[in-house]
Amino acid sequence: MPGILRSANVPPTISDNIAALIIASTMLLGACSATRPDVNADDRYAAFDAMLVREPGHIGALHHAARMAAAAGDGDRAMRYLDALATAGFDDALEPTDFLSLSGRHDYRALAARLDVAAPMVGQAMLHAETHCLDVLPEGAAYDAKRGRFLMSSGRRRTVVAVDADGRCSELVPSANGGLLSVLGMDVDAATDTLWVASAAAPFMRDAESVEAGATSISRIDLATGRVVATYAKTGPGLFNDLDLLADGRIAVTDSVAGTIYLLDPGAHSPKLLPLLPDASFEGPNGIVALAEGLLLVADFNGLWLVDPALGAPSKRRVATPGDRYLGGIDGLARDGEDVIAIQNLVGRGRVWRFRVDTKDARVTELHLLLRQHPDLRNPTTGAVADRRFLFVADPNLQTFVDGAVTTAPDGHRGHRILSLPLP
Repeated sequence: MPGILRSANVPPTISDNIAALIIASTMLLGACSATRPDVNADDRYAAFDAMLVREPGHIGALHHAARMAAAAGDGDRAMRYLDALATAGFDDALEPTDFLSLSGRHDYRALAARLDVAAPMVGQAMLHAETHCLDVLPEGAAYDAKRGRFLMSSGRRRTVVAVDADGRCSELVPSANGGLLSVLGMDVDAATDTLWVASAAAPFMRDAESVEAGATSISRIDLATGRVVATYAKTGPGLFNDLDLLADGRIAVTDSVAGTIYLLDPGAHSPKLLPLLPDASFEGPNGIVALAEGLLLVADFNGLWLVDPALGAPSKRRVATPGDRYLGGIDGLARDGEDVIAIQNLVGRGRVWRFRVDTKDARVTELHLLLRQHPDLRNPTTGAVADRRFLFVADPNLQTFVDGAVTTAPDGHRGHRILSLPLP
């Protein structure tokens, strides 16, 4: 899910609104709120600075500290972080809306232009469909191969929207059916014609005032009938974000607030959500995918992790990357055979990667950049593999939630653009 560790006082997006729920409960940004009057200005950056002491050149920490300083009107501090970001090897273009307050500075414009030139457009994506619907605030993606339709979760409508090849939209389930909240990650189980979804209470969803803050659950939807047939709610607050189906039928879901993973065995006599690792095992875990070897690949603010979901003996290992490239802040992870397709959207303008994971040595291999600097990208989040294509919503931030309402879409947009990337 997008922008897990976005800073306070930044123009809100759907990702930022989700992130606000996480920020309130994580130490990482709890110490960095730019809106807290009781926090000394320098202390707002303490958590990021501490990360940089432990891991010099941490791209995520530098980017978000710069973004927070820019939002707070501290341009000089923001430029110091941005200069360090460029020196650390940041290899994407800056998103202009992240640094609006700096747009009048010559030094910022020069740095942004230099980064833009150094990160030229890569890849060609085709338009799969432009939806005929708005007021969705999409997040998760899945593909219903049996019916040939793209599925996008709706954080606003508390449902799943099915999109046909012509862009026509229909709600898969009635809004809030079975207790659905703001719907986030999704995964199709073709063998049972089922869609699994994660949902969480959020201020931008319809009838938010009727739901207790921190409520979160995963639900099973019958694709044939379009009804929620089972819901499993977490006891206590959390934020179930992304999920995936394991080969043995269990469901693994990231809890971005608690910083852990939960497992559910729907085939058990009395199915229960059980934490796989202690709370705070990750910094804002988001994307998750089951690998062929039975291990889980999990993305958080710091990078990628391999997790063994074995009952009674769970473990996690940090995944090394070529040249120590920063692959933190990945929102969506999808598997294509031995390859993993990833959307990285936490820093820069958003990119799509393909790579493999050597599970024995816990390292990324065969890393390839599939897409960068596409003009339609507006904080892409997750995607789905379908018929040798990777389908994803290019512009989840086409509309945002500001001051209790969803903004209007820009002129010329009747809905969201779903892009298709060919896979080898």
